[in-house]
Amino acid sequence: MILSVILRLKTAQADITAAFVHAELPPDEQVFIHQPRGFKVHCEEGELVLRLKRSLYGLKQSPRHFYQYLSSNLEDLGLMKSNFDPCLFIGTHVIVVVYVDDCLLYAKEDKYIEDLLVKLRERKVQINRECSAEGFLGVDVSYSDTDSITLTQEGLAKRIIDALGLDGSYSRSTDTPAETAPLPKDASGTPADPLVNYASIVGMLLYLSGHSRPDIAFAVHQCARYTFKPTSRHFTALKRIGRYLKGTADKGLILRPSKHLHVDCFPDADFAGLYNHEDSQDPHCVRSRTGYVILLLPGAPFFGKANYRPRLHYQPWKLNMLP
Repeated sequence: MILSVILRLKTAQADITAAFVHAELPPDEQVFIHQPRGFKVHCEEGELVLRLKRSLYGLKQSPRHFYQYLSSNLEDLGLMKSNFDPCLFIGTHVIVVVYVDDCLLYAKEDKYIEDLLVKLRERKVQINRECSAEGFLGVDVSYSDTDSITLTQEGLAKRIIDALGLDGSYSRSTDTPAETAPLPKDASGTPADPLVNYASIVGMLLYLSGHSRPDIAFAVHQCARYTFKPTSRHFTALKRIGRYLKGTADKGLILRPSKHLHVDCFPDADFAGLYNHEDSQDPHCVRSRTGYVILLLPGAPFFGKANYRPRLHYQPWKLNMLP
C-alpha cells in the first residue's frame, strides 16, 4: 500500500463469486459423494454415488485447486508470478495480489485494471470489482501537497469505543493509553464482565495499532496477554485504551516516505522485566521478551511485538500524530 501511494497507482479490490467451485479436479483425483437429498438415482445394486468433476467447499484440497486455477488464468494473460511471493503477480501494466478469493489490483491508470477484469470474465472467472485496496484494508489514505500520506481508521476506532460502552457523554477521554508500569497477571482478581467480548475488542485494537495507531501498541500488547482469562483489572486497562481513543479517534499516521527503498530494523530485548511487578517465585515474571521496529523506506513503519517496557514503544519512529 505504501509503494502504491508513493507511485500514485490506481487501486481496486475484486472478489470472485463462489471461488472454490471454479476449478476442475485432476483426472487422477477421484472424489465420490453421496447423492444430495431430494435427488436419488438407484441401480440394481442399490443407491448410486456421484463422482465430482469440480471441487466443492469443504474439500481440504479446494483452496489449492482454486489457487492453481486462478494463477493459470493470470499467467495466461501475461502476468508473471513473483519468485518471492506466490500470491504476487506482476504484469506489464497491472500488479495483482491474491488473498484467498480476493484480489488487490494496482495500475498507473484505471483502464488497465478494467481491461484485466474484462479478460478474466471472458475466461469464465466470475470476478467483480468492489472497492479500492485501501477500502479493503479498512484504512483511509489521504494525500497532501508536501508529499506526505495520512493513514486513519476513524470508523474502526469508533467501533471499539462503542463495543466498550464508552460512546456516552459521561465517558471521559484520557491523555495516555496505558500506565507506565506493565499490566500484571492478577491471578486472584475477579473475572471480567462476561457480557463484553474481551477477545473481539483486543482483535480490533491489534488491527488498529498495526495499521494507523502505533501509539497504542504497548497498551494493546499488555491487554492481549490476558485474552484467555481476563480479570476486571485487565478490562479496566482495556477501557483506558478506549477512553484514549475517544479523544483521538480522528488521529492517525502522517508518513513522509522516500522513493529510495531500504529497510531499517531496531530490535530490543529485556530479561526479568516483570520481576518487581509480579510474584518473584513465578517463572513467568523473568522471561526474556523482545520488541522490534522495522522501517521500510524512511518514514514508513511496520510494527512488531511491543516490549513490556514502554521505552522502546515511545521512541521516535519518524512519524507524527495527525493534528
